Order: sequence, then structure tokens, then C-alpha cells
Amino acid sequence: MSILRLLSGLLGRISPVSRYIVDGPSMEPAYRAGNRLIVNRLAYLRRPPAIGDVVVLRDPQDDARLLIKRVAPAPDGARPRQSRIWVLGDNAPESRDSRTFGFIDRRRIVGKAWLRY
Repeated sequence: MSILRLLSGLLGRISPVSRYIVDGPSMEPAYRAGNRLIVNRLAYLRRPPAIGDVVVLRDPQDDARLLIKRVAPAPDGARPRQSRIWVLGDNAPESRDSRTFGFIDRRRIVGKAWLRY
């Protein structure tokens, strides 16, 4: 492996932003399959996600898979806490979210969806 490829891979992992492509209808109409995202990986270093934030997170049932969801109030009306977050897809019939897997641990959040292009 060349030094350039090694450095590129290393910088990609420590970069404050990441790029992803939306796959699936769970966040329609706001985010459609094929939309490209820039995700701010540093957004939640000092504060927890707020209700309404769109986040990319590691699937609680499959670590290799990433999901895009919106932070929402819990069914009991509780606000997001430092460690446990309730997330929902905008397109409920097509979304596997906290209604399926419950609260997620804040450490599963990769970052905040920052820019769509």
C-alpha cells in the first residue's frame, strides 16, 4: 500500500466530516435515496443531540450498517438525555427506528447530517 493511500485512509477516519449516500425511503420526503450527505462527526462532543436533529447512527442490530434518523421526544414525552436517544424515520411505514429497537446509546451516533447535495 502506498504512503498516499495509507495517509488518505487514516485522514478519512479522523476527519471531522464524513460523506454518505442515503439508501432507502425511511426519511422521505426530506431525504431521498441517492441524496448525498456531509455529516459533522464533531457536532455532539459537547452537547447531546436536540429534538429535530437528523443524525447518522450505527444500527443497534447490525454494527456494520448505518441509519439516518431524526431525534424525537420519547413516547413518554421525555427529552433526549446525555446517554439515551429516541430516533424516528420521517416515513414511519418504511422506517425501522426506535419503535423497533428502543432507545439508542448516544455513542452509536456517528454525527449530525449537516449538508445534503
